[in-house]
Amino acid sequence: MNLNTSKLSVIFLFIALVGFNSSLAAQSFFDQGTKLFEAGELDEAESLFRKYLKSNKKDAEANFYMGRIYFDKGDFSEATDWFNKAVDYQKGSAKYHMWLGHSYGSRAQDAPTIKQPFLARNSRKNYEKAVELAPQSIEVRESLIEYYLQAPGFLGGGVDKAEEQAKEIEKIDSVAGGMAWGRIYSYTDQNELAFETYSNLSQDYPSAMPPYYLLYTYYYNESQFQKAVELSTRQISYNDTTANIYMNRGNALQQLEQFDEALDDYIKVLSMDSSMYAAHYQIGRLAAVSGTRLEMGEESIMKFNSKKELYNEATLAWGYFRLGTIQEHKKETESARASYQFALKLDKNHEEAKKALQRLK
Repeated sequence: MNLNTSKLSVIFLFIALVGFNSSLAAQSFFDQGTKLFEAGELDEAESLFRKYLKSNKKDAEANFYMGRIYFDKGDFSEATDWFNKAVDYQKGSAKYHMWLGHSYGSRAQDAPTIKQPFLARNSRKNYEKAVELAPQSIEVRESLIEYYLQAPGFLGGGVDKAEEQAKEIEKIDSVAGGMAWGRIYSYTDQNELAFETYSNLSQDYPSAMPPYYLLYTYYYNESQFQKAVELSTRQISYNDTTANIYMNRGNALQQLEQFDEALDDYIKVLSMDSSMYAAHYQIGRLAAVSGTRLEMGEESIMKFNSKKELYNEATLAWGYFRLGTIQEHKKETESARASYQFALKLDKNHEEAKKALQRLK
């Protein structure tokens, strides 16, 4: 080997290593972007995916994630553009078509009347394409059911079409099929039939979780709190690893003024998932309503109120109202007044805060 050949080999090796390292860096952008998206860090995820796309413009999955980011931000027009790119770069993906259907449908809801038919039809076409590509996918058929229920006949909607999809889902999975029928019954105001369907599912498939949540909602909304507690307790006997079930039972127990038992459930929720700040709100509410456990309640509601990025102002207003009530129980009148005033600053129509301020005059 002569000297010039040796130099060329070194150059080629250097180029190969640079390309390899660039590929590793790009993959790192993708992997980290995915993790940040799953954690809800949308801006940071977007930044990394944009870096990845500079050298991988036609990567369908990266374009899909950009669509998901903008969808979660509520920018459905931008999301549509990214999902369309994903569909173009990888033909035959039911997932991409389903999310493209979601984005067109979301745009249709707030679009000018003249644009709604175009957007709605594109939503339907993508849902139907997704079903065609993945006929065994329950999720895409459920999406199509929602379209058929919501859309008028001239845009391809219809309860009869939704029922056909429910029949197909039933062939794939009995529980999912029953849930689909329950959704149709609820939408068409056949509430007794919906309740019966969910009840039968919970009896026939006691370890299946979805029917319990719908039944719980029914009992809670009808103020049948004891039945809600009994249902949640039964659910826990089949699944004691889901924090939301304990949260539900705690809420029903609190309505029954069984505060010790409710508090135990909220503590259990936080031990299972410390990010469930709604449990902190409920501990604060419990203290405010019962006039007991005030220190614990104040600490919890302040943790809830600190998460301004998680909740809208109307929701946070309730947090400050509960804080004010706790402070009022503690005879801290000036602090209570300030909390009520801040609740009204967040939500000028908060009637409970208005009443509380009148009480403190």
